[in-house]
Amino acid sequence: MLYDLIGIGFGPSNIALAIALEEAKFQGRVLFLERKKQSLWHEGMLLEGSDIQNNPLRDLITPVNPRSMYTFVNYLHQTGRFWHYLNLGSHYPLRKDFFEYVSWVASQMPNALYNVDIREVQIHDEGGEMVWRLRDSDGNTYLGRKLILGTGRRENIPEIAGLAESENVVHLTRYLPAVRRLPAGSRVAVLGASQSAVEILLDLTGRPISSIISIHRSFSYRLKDTSPFSDEVYFPDFTDYYHALPPQQRASLDQQVRQTNYSSADGDVISRLYLRMYEDELDGNKRVFIFRNHQLEKVAGGNNVVMDLRDVYTGAREQVSADLLVLATGFLDIGRNGRDGLPKILTHLAGYFSWNGDYLNVERDYRVRYGPEYESMPDIYLNGLCESSHGLGDAGSFSLVSIRARDIGASVARRLVHEQAPGRARAS
Repeated sequence: MLYDLIGIGFGPSNIALAIALEEAKFQGRVLFLERKKQSLWHEGMLLEGSDIQNNPLRDLITPVNPRSMYTFVNYLHQTGRFWHYLNLGSHYPLRKDFFEYVSWVASQMPNALYNVDIREVQIHDEGGEMVWRLRDSDGNTYLGRKLILGTGRRENIPEIAGLAESENVVHLTRYLPAVRRLPAGSRVAVLGASQSAVEILLDLTGRPISSIISIHRSFSYRLKDTSPFSDEVYFPDFTDYYHALPPQQRASLDQQVRQTNYSSADGDVISRLYLRMYEDELDGNKRVFIFRNHQLEKVAGGNNVVMDLRDVYTGAREQVSADLLVLATGFLDIGRNGRDGLPKILTHLAGYFSWNGDYLNVERDYRVRYGPEYESMPDIYLNGLCESSHGLGDAGSFSLVSIRARDIGASVARRLVHEQAPGRARAS
């Protein structure tokens, strides 16, 4: 079967798109493919007491259609937790609650297949029409006119001598399964100084861990910029403003607004960690050891992880070891990280795309722009991967997920009508 639209990945971005298509009464054939057994949003970071740092009204659909049956408020109502949630008095929802909300919505979407691991994406001539041909790990193939990539960004694994993911070295997205395997009295190191790093350190203080080692190049954990003026980078009109700028100007603006999301943490988690460390010292049980201003230069594996550290200012060297190293190092971006930021499944297609230096050229409707000689290629959209072209609202936040889904759905519908009209050329 030839689908009008195939989405790879069925996390929040493509779930929001599925809602947008349903509510716009999209008439085309749609299929979403997810490699996991169900839609599981950041299951490796469902830490006790952690929240999503996002207003719950910025969910999968409310900003576009507050009357939708797929709102977070309706989820609370349908699960019988509405009044208890109101009584919490919390500014942000628990991460666990939004995890359940995303799964609740996904379970109602009829056009998703699970346990499908797409291994190959190719452009294919189907009876004179250029379409996408996908192949999964079982050899099954899927054909689609439009491809929507909603896989999330590639994990940032720093290029450090000897560093490779293993049972003892994991990215933050796999933190919980890894830490649960450890016996009591183990030692855990965390690389990074982001919100996730601080949350993981806090979580570790509640576990039977003997030593908790924090390694980062900065002097301290920096406060996130939560000014309401700064947070207007998550407004739809900022996306218009940002996208209209040339890449060099976007990069300059990024330096101003970066601390609303990166290399910083909320004041509440920083204060809780400081208090926990102080209390441990009162009890004569110091467990958290911070290596500030330190660069991780080399890693050796084995039964544990041996790390060579260097003070970035004095040059002093030190060696520490742990039973587990957690990489709270974030994700790659198509822009700052160039072609390395492309999802692996697209790297072989990079030469077809239009680039401005390291920056991928993406249209306002999230369509990847092709090079001049490849403009007849089928459309591909990046759903949640366009921070370098559309701003911080595309950096894994829920803030604009519903707006982006609406825009992509409208573009797909418009272009399909145009392309299938008799005698009409491909839309520009």
